[in-house]
Amino acid sequence: MCSLVNTNIITKMFTSLFRILMFIATCWTEVDLCLRRSSNEKNPVHDKGFDNLFRTNTEELENVPIHFDKPIPRWITGTLIRNGPAQFEVGNRSFTHMFDGFGKLYSWRFQGNGSVYFSTKFIKSEFYKKSISLSDISPYVMFGSTQPRFNPVQTLLALWRNMDNMNVNIYRFPSEKSHRGDFVSLTDVWDNYEIDPSSLGTIGYQHPTVPSTGGINSFIFRNIMSTPHPLPEYGTSNHFTFLLSLAVVPGFNHRISLIRIKSMMDREVVTQWTVNQHEAPYMHSFSVTPNYVILFSAPLFFNFHAFLVSGSVLKGLQWHGSEENMTIHVIDIKSGIIRTFTAPPVFYMHHINAFETWTNEIIIDLPTYRDASVILNLKTETLLNRRKRNKLNPHSVLTRYGINLNKTQVSVKPFPESVKYPCVTKFDMPIINENYRSRNYCYVYGFVPKWDDKQYSQFALVKKDLCGNGKDRMWFYPNHYPAEMWFIPFPAVNSTNLDEDAGYLLVPVLDGQKNVSYLAIIDAVSMKTSFTAYLPTRVPETFHGRFFPGIE
Repeated sequence: MCSLVNTNIITKMFTSLFRILMFIATCWTEVDLCLRRSSNEKNPVHDKGFDNLFRTNTEELENVPIHFDKPIPRWITGTLIRNGPAQFEVGNRSFTHMFDGFGKLYSWRFQGNGSVYFSTKFIKSEFYKKSISLSDISPYVMFGSTQPRFNPVQTLLALWRNMDNMNVNIYRFPSEKSHRGDFVSLTDVWDNYEIDPSSLGTIGYQHPTVPSTGGINSFIFRNIMSTPHPLPEYGTSNHFTFLLSLAVVPGFNHRISLIRIKSMMDREVVTQWTVNQHEAPYMHSFSVTPNYVILFSAPLFFNFHAFLVSGSVLKGLQWHGSEENMTIHVIDIKSGIIRTFTAPPVFYMHHINAFETWTNEIIIDLPTYRDASVILNLKTETLLNRRKRNKLNPHSVLTRYGINLNKTQVSVKPFPESVKYPCVTKFDMPIINENYRSRNYCYVYGFVPKWDDKQYSQFALVKKDLCGNGKDRMWFYPNHYPAEMWFIPFPAVNSTNLDEDAGYLLVPVLDGQKNVSYLAIIDAVSMKTSFTAYLPTRVPETFHGRFFPGIE
């Protein structure tokens, strides 16, 4: 009997002790959760899945149907094609700068009946094919370098081959052989690759010739740098681009040419000018009005000797902003006459738009930076490290330049920040309603990393009202990472003129929570999502693209 009593007492004691321990554990869990929640509220981490923007995805697909959450308007007919890096290593060697991943195309074909088909394929450049066959990154010129680095012999081979990775943009030029035109993938070099817009197959390498750059000139100059952003010549089917020809023979200056593109292979020189051996400028984009082409030469110069030693564009670029101003070239399209202006030194990547006023002034808008660090620091090691990337300052200053052709003066006016949306003037990757290209306009749409001034991964899309109509807007979702947008205008009804911002914005977005991408169709007036369609694969970071109406 005594033994039984003792057993009951011991059982009750263990039960009570167990309940006390469970109570303490529960309390500690609650305290721990509370402390974590408090810490997260002070230092929120909204970058789940962010690294997957810069992770390889080798999957290729063709004409896979995708489905939007709601029926989309049937008037949306055409193809959105985007370009960007999608493979960042081969074998044991990797790229060190985000600009160098192998180019991959993505397309969304809108049939006009509500059906949409998605495709994605790598651009089968010689660079890509040689690398895949070798299971190693083959020696070609790159923006950055590789890890492990190329040896001296491989660097010489890379210089001989030049740059071959067309991973920046996609464009269509008039064609004599096809009513739909010729489609080419582009980067900051003169050459390009022709592609099939329906299958995204690579047709072949193209090296357009220009009469005044051939003959004996081909031994003196090497046609290298150009732009992935050609612009239409107002009122024609032609386009403009520029060409930087590096002088490889001592005693000659480098040469810049303004080129008129009549078709993919038919090109002519509008005018040319020289720059000295130490001042070959890096230019990524430019502006066009009905009568003028405007090129801004920021004091970021291409040092040919440093480039030859390293084989890297990045190592060849040198910022001289503390010593030199920015040079602005204004070219009369009809006469070819060049007028030169200067402005305080800034760096830029993308012109937004330009137009002429009745007072003989040219207005040019562009996002500007105090120096070139915004691109020089975009190394994959930095972007994949939260602490390092959060130290980056990716913000631009939206700036309007006014060139008075009567007084040879340049005015420089930053746009004031919005009270409600302070990040709305800090964007890049600008997009406008292309119906307003080379015309006075009011709205520009852009992309802002680190919009909260704390975390680089906080990606926002913004709409800036340049005319003071009170239409500044912003689009943001935590752990969702959008790319550059593209504006498609609503169709006119009964020949009625629509508002400039009446349309949709098409943008691919990586959902970091699900690690899968979707296409968002955003109302350009309200900047609210109207339709979404998830994709069967992940889309890493893309740079640029266009919507081509009528191409299905």
